[in-house]
Amino acid sequence: MDELGIPRGIYGGNFVHEKKMKRWRQRIQYGFDYRDIFNLDSTYAEWLYSHMRMYKEGSVHDDTYCIIAFEGKEYTIAEAVDWIVEKTGIFLRHHYYIDAHFDHITMKSFIGRVVSKFNPAVRLYLQEYDSRYEQDPDQYEEDRYKAEKDYIKAAELFLRIMGYCWM
Repeated sequence: MDELGIPRGIYGGNFVHEKKMKRWRQRIQYGFDYRDIFNLDSTYAEWLYSHMRMYKEGSVHDDTYCIIAFEGKEYTIAEAVDWIVEKTGIFLRHHYYIDAHFDHITMKSFIGRVVSKFNPAVRLYLQEYDSRYEQDPDQYEEDRYKAEKDYIKAAELFLRIMGYCWM
């Protein structure tokens, strides 16, 4: 996630600081806590992104051998994994911008200013997106829709690869 520019403090439920004992008991009982089901779309996107990056970097297979047909195009496993990583990364960057902007600018503007001052990663992350959509606010909705649509396709492509090659 670091390579996406998403600060560690705002992903994976890391922004939740209360109820530590409850989370600890849930991790003992279930192996995870409620933060994993709080935003299932981002939890799955984080899993898919990180696991596909790891697969891409450590694969011992010939990922150019198998061809997968998906939505009228043919992909090798390597191309499909690259596409999944790219589209899931775009979704995560956009999704976390919405959350971070809401938390640090809209809901708690004073705390957001303090966090932005002392955490340059959050400040730069918000500035990048604010400047992008300041010029054309309609582009925001268009980009959000495209990011979500491509993320859903990436998840479908992952399932297709998994069913074709790994089962």
